[in-house]
Amino acid sequence: MATKTIKISFSLDESDVSHFRKLLREARQHATPDRRDEILDGVRRLIREVRSQKKVPSFVSEAIDTLVDLIAMLEDADYALPKPIAARALTALAYFANPSDLIPDHIPGLGFLDDAIMIKVVEEEFKNELWGYRKFRKFRDGAEQRPWTPVARQRLPDRLVAFRKELRAKIDAKNAAMGSRSVAW
Repeated sequence: MATKTIKISFSLDESDVSHFRKLLREARQHATPDRRDEILDGVRRLIREVRSQKKVPSFVSEAIDTLVDLIAMLEDADYALPKPIAARALTALAYFANPSDLIPDHIPGLGFLDDAIMIKVVEEEFKNELWGYRKFRKFRDGAEQRPWTPVARQRLPDRLVAFRKELRAKIDAKNAAMGSRSVAW
């Protein structure tokens, strides 16, 4: 018997999005630099929990990859995320480090729905930064044909700095083109 897939699509209106942004603002009080490791550990716990579940909707699994990228972006010394953006990313991640949320995670099929929705809100907020980080990572991964050679090891840092500057200019231009749609959490 062939399995059927059902596509469920919905849109959040401004009041719905406002609700999720309010939750992000509330998470800000927990997003202090001295709690950075605690926050990142909490998000990693959520990621492990989602990935350990036998039946997780694919849209939840795909959304979790955004959290993985946000953590990597924060921790990537080569990428050198600007401090104001890093602070906003930590604030966003603080929400996911909190084990209490709208729909209890233990409810099969739906427990991670609120997390997936919040991830999409965060993903929209950081879409240009995530785009830039993913390009940076791809560039770095393929930057040198023989990264183990001394010449490549010496050349790579300068190439990464130059590419990062180029990307930062593109990200800033994309953000400027979007106008002030950024959320003040």
